[in-house]
Amino acid sequence: MMDDKKIKWYDSGNQIINLIIAVIFIIIISSQSFAVGQTFSLQLLSSIINHNSIYLFVLVYFIFIKFNFGKKYFNYLNVVLFFIYFISAFTSLLTVVQSFSLDSLLDFILSLLLIIYMLHTLFRDTLIWKEFKLYSSPFNELSNDWLFYSIVLVSFTLLIINLISTVVLSGVVISILDTIYVILFGRYIYLYREYLDKNKIDVNNDGNFDAIKETIKSTVEDTTEKVKNVVDDTTSKVKTAIEDAKIDEKLNEAKDTIVDAVDNIVTDIKDKVDEKNKEKKSSSKTTASKKGDKE
Repeated sequence: MMDDKKIKWYDSGNQIINLIIAVIFIIIISSQSFAVGQTFSLQLLSSIINHNSIYLFVLVYFIFIKFNFGKKYFNYLNVVLFFIYFISAFTSLLTVVQSFSLDSLLDFILSLLLIIYMLHTLFRDTLIWKEFKLYSSPFNELSNDWLFYSIVLVSFTLLIINLISTVVLSGVVISILDTIYVILFGRYIYLYREYLDKNKIDVNNDGNFDAIKETIKSTVEDTTEKVKNVVDDTTSKVKTAIEDAKIDEKLNEAKDTIVDAVDNIVTDIKDKVDEKNKEKKSSSKTTASKKGDKE
């Protein structure tokens, strides 16, 4: 009993669960009360339902695990909780795609961190962990502290952006309460993971980012080698084609040279023949004129 009294509130799973339940009640009541003071519309009703729906499911989850029924079916409740947050993360992704902004991006990053944290914590000591070989996931290399403080950092950053962009008091209050809930929920996962580590439950995990790095490195090296071979083969073919083209060019040049030489020879022969003919004609005329003189 003395040890239980020495435990600080943020290290007590029961107190964290009680705080989460209280904060969710405050969020739901506050959002409803703020909505009363505004003009009713279908868009407002839809916003309230979307905002509070996940809190209602989480509220049921934490109320159940405080009783024997929830403790008995704890793993099944974790599957339902993970599925709810998976849908929320997918919705956040669609929001980023449709209307990109800094707050929507941070909201998606926060949802993604929670998904990774839940998947690698709440599913330990279950058949899902072994069936899907989650013990080989590289995200097991991320420490409990790293994941929790990452969630805290992203939550506070998102809160600051929301406070800057929010101009009404209701938005400020809801943003602060949302941040408190996310941090408490992250702390709940943190404490459960500490419990699993302390009791040596599924702690022998062989997944790490080094394996991914080696796989990527090997893939890059194989791809580079294939590209190099293709480039070398293409270069060789091009070089051969160029050499063949040069040979054809040289053959054509030799052919032209031979033709020119033959033409020159033929021209020379023809010129010499013409000169001979001229000489013969000239000598014939000289002989004829000499004969005429004698007569």
